[in-house]
Amino acid sequence: MAIFSKFVKKKKEPVLGLALGGGGARGYAHLGALKAFAEAGLTFPVVAGTSVGAIVGALYAAGANSDDLIHAGVAIDPKEIKTGPIFLASPAKGIENLVRRFLGDMGFKELKYKFACVAVDLIEAKQIILTEGNIARAVSASCAVPGVFQPVVMNGCHLVDGGVLNTIPTDVARVLGADYVVAVDVNPTRGGGTASTSTVEVLQASLRIVTAQNAAYGRANADVLVSAELGDFSASKKNGFEQMMEIGYNAARKEIDNIKALLAQ
Repeated sequence: MAIFSKFVKKKKEPVLGLALGGGGARGYAHLGALKAFAEAGLTFPVVAGTSVGAIVGALYAAGANSDDLIHAGVAIDPKEIKTGPIFLASPAKGIENLVRRFLGDMGFKELKYKFACVAVDLIEAKQIILTEGNIARAVSASCAVPGVFQPVVMNGCHLVDGGVLNTIPTDVARVLGADYVVAVDVNPTRGGGTASTSTVEVLQASLRIVTAQNAAYGRANADVLVSAELGDFSASKKNGFEQMMEIGYNAARKEIDNIKALLAQ
C-alpha cells in the first residue's frame, strides 16, 4: 500500500473561521471565549469582526494570545474612547488610538491571520468589508456607532458601525475562505424598544431594533454559535468585565465538542 500512497490525495484540512459580533462593553465576553478556544487547542486562521468584535478580532489576527487580550482588556479606560460631551457624537479617534496602542501602524497584510472588519457607508447606504490599509483606522470605522461617534471618512466613504447592517459577520468569514464558521454573539438580548420620547433614547432603540434583525441572519448562518447571555450588563460601561469574561468563557466551553466535530468531518 505504501507504494501507492503518494498517489492518494490528502484530505484538505477545513479552514475554521471566527465571527465576532458587536455589543459594546459586552465584548469582554469575546476575551473569555477566546481563552476557552485556546485551552482547547483551537485556532482560527480566518477572522471577521464587527464593532467591538473588530477590536478583539484585529488583535487576535495580529497574533495576540488569550492572555495578551485579557491584559489589554483590563487596561482599557472607557474615558479614552468616548471623548467630549456625552450627548454629542465624538470623533472615533479614541478607538483608533486604542487599537494603535497595541498594533501601531500595522496594516492588514502584516497580520498573522486573515482578517476583515465590517462598516457601513452612509453615502452609498451599503456594507463595506475592510481588508486593506491601516487596521486601527479601519477598526475605528467599524466601531463608529451612529449618534455616539462621528462617521469615519475613508476613501470617499463616510463609515459607521457595521452593526447597522451586519452585526455578526458570519458571511464575511466565509468570503475570506472559511469552510466552517464559529460565531460569538455577546448581545443576544439586543432589540429592546423604549417608551421614552427623548432623541437619544429613540435613536438607540431604533438602532437596537435594526441590529436585532440582521443579527438573526448572522446567528442562523453560523455552523456553531456561542451565545453569551449578558442582558444584566451595560453595553456602555466596563462594570462587571470580569464576570462578562467568565460568561463568555463558559459559553464557549459548551461548544468546544461541536467545533471539534466540524473539524473531524
